[in-house]
Amino acid sequence: MSSRPRPSSSSGAASDAVEEAQFHARMARLGTEPESRQGRRPGPRNLGRGGFRLGWKGWLVVDALVVLLVVAAVVAWPPIQACRHQDKTVGFYAGDSVDRCIRRGIAERIDRADQRLKALVRNSGR
Repeated sequence: MSSRPRPSSSSGAASDAVEEAQFHARMARLGTEPESRQGRRPGPRNLGRGGFRLGWKGWLVVDALVVLLVVAAVVAWPPIQACRHQDKTVGFYAGDSVDRCIRRGIAERIDRADQRLKALVRNSGR
């Protein structure tokens, strides 16, 4: 909308043509002038310009992998750090190793999480 007054009807057709030409010139300068409807659709020539595109199923897989990696890191990181600390400060008994300590710690964390989920499910009806 413009705050300019409308021209009189005698020069209306000429001024409309001038305004339309000015509008198209501004749009062409901005690069938003639609040249054709077919040019907007991504065709074989425009595939490389769009960047990395996935459908919703692809993004669902990516999101699931990210969640899985975060959960794995949360479960595994504390036992790894505790076992490394124990190895540097105290050491292990005969027959024990850092790998066994880490596996045992991860198994304990998974068992503890399983027990907590079971307790939540049991108390969910109360």
